[in-house]
Amino acid sequence: MASRAQMSPVQLPQVEPMLATPGPLPTGAGWWAEVKWDGARCLAYVERGQVRLAGRRGTDFTARFPEVAEALETVSGPLVLDGEIVVMQSGRPSFHGLQSRVHRSRPASIKAGRTAAPAILVVFDVLHTQRPLLTVPYEERRGLLESLNLELPQVRVPPAWPSVADAFDWTRGQHLEGIVAKRAGSLYRPGARSRDWVKSKHLQVADVVIGGWLPGGRGEASVRAVLAGVPAAEGGQLLFVGAVGTGFADAERRALGALLHRLSTPTSPFVAPVGGMGLLTGTEVRFAVPRLHAEVEFLELTPAGRLRHPVWRGLRDDDAAPGPIG
Repeated sequence: MASRAQMSPVQLPQVEPMLATPGPLPTGAGWWAEVKWDGARCLAYVERGQVRLAGRRGTDFTARFPEVAEALETVSGPLVLDGEIVVMQSGRPSFHGLQSRVHRSRPASIKAGRTAAPAILVVFDVLHTQRPLLTVPYEERRGLLESLNLELPQVRVPPAWPSVADAFDWTRGQHLEGIVAKRAGSLYRPGARSRDWVKSKHLQVADVVIGGWLPGGRGEASVRAVLAGVPAAEGGQLLFVGAVGTGFADAERRALGALLHRLSTPTSPFVAPVGGMGLLTGTEVRFAVPRLHAEVEFLELTPAGRLRHPVWRGLRDDDAAPGPIG
């Protein structure tokens, strides 16, 4: 028998999620802070025991995360909730665990994923109850959310902090991605990326060796991305940790291209073959004698040993060999 979440559609008004602007930590009074959960944005529509889960771009998540939909079936509504689908592993959000779930569509695969990597809905806003709440200030919406008592199996309403600095320190200590600071009096602006919400991440820095590049960009000698590595334990080769393509100014790409052209070599300094680097088939790759050292910001190291969301910081001016990352 189909669950109520899979039956007739929910008739509540559809809402595009409001988006946060990246930036430094806000200062001064009038801000609240929440954990940035590193999940998949999800709006939950709940009415008379029927549930629909929608992703940021409207993708229907209801069947993909049945454990969340089933938990919300016990709520009468009407409610529109804003939050994130999160997969927790070892007490922390796992982006890779989430990725193992979010693209499944076959029932058998969804069932297996539900067992191997169960998901929860972390709720941080309420947009509709018996009336629309989009024009109600954040602080008041937050109070309404906490009064709903939504602590259900697979549903969580984590606390918000009245101190942005305290929230940032706590999330750093818990090795979480960062925070989203929200102006206390801000209204909910569907589809807008607003400075009333500011997201700030905890980033790590890695020392890497440049072993090659992907040509492209403006100018014949320009660099589209550099191939970063760290020394392997033996053999003098590099372990590939990622292609870094963001964080460069145009002039920096050209200058780096000139340096790398002078170090060009037909021999790969990496242990892994090009086919094992995760690059698109047919990508033009050029190798360099591994003499240039650089600093790269990144969010975390993946289970495969790759830098997640790497951003270029610049060349290092010393010859100290980079050590292991993480």
